[in-house]
Amino acid sequence: MRRVTEAPFRTFPAAGTLDDVLGFELVDSSPDGARARFLVDDRVRQPGGLVHGGAYAALAESMVSVTTHTAVAGDGRFAVGQSNHTSFLRPITEGTVHAEAEPLHRGRSSWVWDVRFRDDECRLCAITRVTVAVREGPGG
Repeated sequence: MRRVTEAPFRTFPAAGTLDDVLGFELVDSSPDGARARFLVDDRVRQPGGLVHGGAYAALAESMVSVTTHTAVAGDGRFAVGQSNHTSFLRPITEGTVHAEAEPLHRGRSSWVWDVRFRDDECRLCAITRVTVAVREGPGG
């Protein structure tokens, strides 16, 4: 079994992880928000040619988990995804998927984020609500 490290997000994406394989890029990250993106290619498309819903959900959870973890790690805590709900509004078939996350709640034991996904024409294409659990780290 692989052990969770104290600093799992020193680089994003970590080589060989889902984030790396799918080409996710974290553009900006702070406790006040985050921006990320990925290029639409066959790695993220479903057989019908649309961006697969799992790609949206995976990016949303990754970007806010990394952002939350970075914010709480200095206090000896760590963050992991707890809940993830994505709704799809319009398909994306090419270009780049752009994501912007806003924290709705930054509590002691959980953070809640809304993530909005847009296409290259800035049209809203999907929305995700992610709850991130915040826990005491080893020895905490």
